[in-house]
Amino acid sequence: MSGPTCPVCGSPVGAADTVCRTCGAPLTPAAASAAAKAVTAALALPAGCTLAGGQYVLSRVLGRGGFGITYDAQDVRLGLRVAVKELFVDGSQRRVATVVPPGNLSPAEFQETKKRFLDEAKVLARFNDPGIVRVLNYFEENGTAYLVMEFLEGMTLGGAIEKNGPLPPAVALEVARSLTRTLELVHGAGLLHRDIKPDNVFLHKSGRIVLIDFGSVRAYAPGQTVSHTRLVTPGYAPLEQYGNSARYGPYTDIYSLGATLHHALTGQMPPAATDLMLGTPLPALPPGTPTPLRRAIEKSMALRVEDRPQTARALEELLVGPLQATPVTPRPAPTPAPPAPRPPPTPAPTPAPQPRPAPAPTTRPPPQPTPAPQPRPQPTPTPAPVAPKPAPAPVAPVTLPQKPAPVPQPAPPNIPMPPRRTPLPRTLLVALCVGLGGVTGLAQLPALLPAIGQLGTAGLAVAGVIGAAAGFAAGQLAWLALPVALPLGAAGLTVLYAQGASLHWPTVAALGVIAAVLSIFVLRLVRRI
Repeated sequence: MSGPTCPVCGSPVGAADTVCRTCGAPLTPAAASAAAKAVTAALALPAGCTLAGGQYVLSRVLGRGGFGITYDAQDVRLGLRVAVKELFVDGSQRRVATVVPPGNLSPAEFQETKKRFLDEAKVLARFNDPGIVRVLNYFEENGTAYLVMEFLEGMTLGGAIEKNGPLPPAVALEVARSLTRTLELVHGAGLLHRDIKPDNVFLHKSGRIVLIDFGSVRAYAPGQTVSHTRLVTPGYAPLEQYGNSARYGPYTDIYSLGATLHHALTGQMPPAATDLMLGTPLPALPPGTPTPLRRAIEKSMALRVEDRPQTARALEELLVGPLQATPVTPRPAPTPAPPAPRPPPTPAPTPAPQPRPAPAPTTRPPPQPTPAPQPRPQPTPTPAPVAPKPAPAPVAPVTLPQKPAPVPQPAPPNIPMPPRRTPLPRTLLVALCVGLGGVTGLAQLPALLPAIGQLGTAGLAVAGVIGAAAGFAAGQLAWLALPVALPLGAAGLTVLYAQGASLHWPTVAALGVIAAVLSIFVLRLVRRI
């Protein structure tokens, strides 16, 4: 079995080595952190350096990523503590304060990178959402570009995991829902973050969950293969980010968010997408992970783009659900009401006053749950000789009061509907056709049918009636055919005229469509008269 190897060059290393003896790469987290801090200190601007004509005074380095260095600074004009992000592409060098781009970027490519950095800063400045860091200013200086943002007090998600261990499932679910809503806003503006990881999620002391470090943000075209500067953070970048040309979309950020949440729950960085493709297993999530969160992470980290949620809204729907399955305790069935009231029954009063108390009625009430014998009712004193009151009805079994029968509502008055009015244009068209038919019948039928001409005046009347009837039928058919015939006729005449004017065929087709649409509007207006 082979021993440990260097993660950079793959050379064998000893168990006690802190750096690779072949390439010098750090092998322990402490050594890697110390090496990264040393490199950042050598490349960053020194404390006390000023920018923008002395408006911003830098105090210390907050962090460094693949596209820039972030400083803790003071805005001396407004008296605010701010964070200043410097565009410093990985591989760049510094001559005094001026940034020298890396050798693999031509001057034109670096200018384009700087332009995109400032353009995206302008876009981010329009956001006013607690889940996105606020942009206060942006400018060019020292051969590069700078972005001024609000200063956030708290710690990154990566720092919280390193300090306190994995997040509780309820906290991780809240982080997931907050970041999903933020991504929905960013993607709605046509942008991709492209570098979501625990170090780019900030947990503000006020409770805000803020997405930071938009230095690698890029616009995307849905469904298109585009070229981007390759940006890969192993463990959080999906497979499509390993190539220079790929189909990017919201699902790219969704994979990174799923990997970030996986890290937050397990406390360890997930394997790179390339390792997962080769069969490296993904560490299991803790047993107490809520089902919605577990399902969302598993789907978000799918290697195939088609298997992931395609939008942040789809991911948010996966996250909707209870934190944990709460056992449902069956409620006790309600105790049925006893057939008789709880107090001892009172005897039915006698119908009329008697000289001595009436004995208890022979009918006993329904049996009570307690088998104890019922006490004998006390004698009722005889009332004073007054006008006898009518005896109340004997106690009947308890029944629910019947609801009064609904009062029938009077039927609505039978208002006759007004007769449907025939449109005036239709009447005019039919009348015109009737007239033309009658005239045509008078002029043509006697010549076509000599028998009608021999009848004299009566024959002419018959010819006129036949022509008018034919005209009436033709008018009705013409009115019904207008919705089809009028657009076709208008389009055909317009096309013939445009072709005669030697216009190009796209113009001819467009004019034909416009004429057909206008004829439909005219017909609708005419039918309303």
